[in-house]
Parts: sequence; structure tokens; C-alpha cells
Amino acid sequence: MGIAVWAVLGVVLVAALVSGKIDSPVWSLFFAGMWLVHGYWWLIRRFAPGEPRIVSDIIANLVHNAALFVIMAEVCIIYATAGWYKIQGSRWQDGTAVYYPMELDYFNVWPELSDLLVGSGLIITALTYGTVFVQVAFPFALLNRRAKNVLLVLMIGEHIGIAVLLGLPFFSMAMIAMDSVFLPTAFLVWLGARAQRVTDPVRRRLRRRPAPGRPARDVGPAGPGAAAADRAPAWAKSR
Repeated sequence: MGIAVWAVLGVVLVAALVSGKIDSPVWSLFFAGMWLVHGYWWLIRRFAPGEPRIVSDIIANLVHNAALFVIMAEVCIIYATAGWYKIQGSRWQDGTAVYYPMELDYFNVWPELSDLLVGSGLIITALTYGTVFVQVAFPFALLNRRAKNVLLVLMIGEHIGIAVLLGLPFFSMAMIAMDSVFLPTAFLVWLGARAQRVTDPVRRRLRRRPAPGRPARDVGPAGPGAAAADRAPAWAKSR
């Protein structure tokens, strides 16, 4: 099944490149590289499970950790740059910057909710100064685990608010995905265990379902061995 999906995606990728749907050489190399890597990984897992697999795992771990480091550095640069540039703006200094995008028709997705927020000067001031504080402080908060976790909650909440109030869900999802790199390992392990617990019943049902055209195995009350014994001839049972 996996190699079939890989082949279909290869056809789709070639069609997109030939038709000019992907006109960027960077994205073309990225998607082609990802496609080739997945094909290589399938070959290694199927035909070379020994030393080549171990070496490939080591290289994959190095690339993974390097990519995580790049994402972390990028997030810190984005937040630090955004925060320090905001400090220089007069609207951010007087605490009214958040008011203006909520009054634009392009970003006014929920007019009633936006009117409720902009009607309170205290809320607007708190959101404006809070945004600047969180963005400037985030790179420094990485030096302290508890401070980092608190600011992560605030940052994710801020992006959820941007998605709801300003109608920018994809921007918010991208930033939340980048913020999640800094989440505690214990929380990620707990979240993965909870997700596995929810999906386990579905996986069991899919595994128990017989393949098309193949009859279900005759399993007796005591297991497969008992069912096989029941089907054995009389002379075999007497032994």
C-alpha cells in the first residue's frame, strides 16, 4: 500500500512540474527531494534492515535535530524582530495599535465580538502592551523552563485570538505549529499517549476486519489452536 501511494504521488508531482503548477525551483527541489527520500526509506526498510538502516537512522536523526534548531532560531528571530519593531511604533507606545485592525472591514470577521472588544479601552491597552511584552520576552524566556511554558500558553492563545478575531486561521496554525516545537517533552509524550488511547479501538477494528475475498479465520473459544484441533481427524485427536 505504501509503495502504491508513493508511486501515485510521484505521478502527481511530475504532472505538477510539467504543467507549471509548481513554478518555484526551491519548492520543486523540496518536493522532489522528499519524494526520493521516502522511496529510499522504503527500500532500506524492506531490503536492507541491517547496517544501512542503522546509518540511515543516524543521518535522519541529525537532519531532524538540525531542522528543529533552524525552526527554533527562526521563531526567536521572528518574535524578537516583531517585538522590537513594535516598540518603535507610536500606536504601540500609546496602547492603541490593536484597535485599528479590528475596525478594518477586511479583518472584521465577527463584527459583534470586535465591537465588544474595541469598546473597552482597558482591553485594547492590555492586548497591545501584552503582545509587545510577550514577543520581546519570548527569546529570553527560553532560559527558564517555567517562564517559557507560561509564555507559550500566552503565545498560542494570542494566535488563536488572531485566527478568530482577524480571520487568519492559516497564519495562526503555522505559528502555533512552530510554537509547539518548544512544548515540554513530558507534555508531548502524554499527548501522544492520549491520542494513541483514542485511536487504538479504531486500529483494532481495522486489524480484525478480514481482507476482501478472504474468509475470516475460524477461532475457537480457546484460541486458534483449539479451533485447529476441532478440525483434526479422529485418529489425530486420540493421540
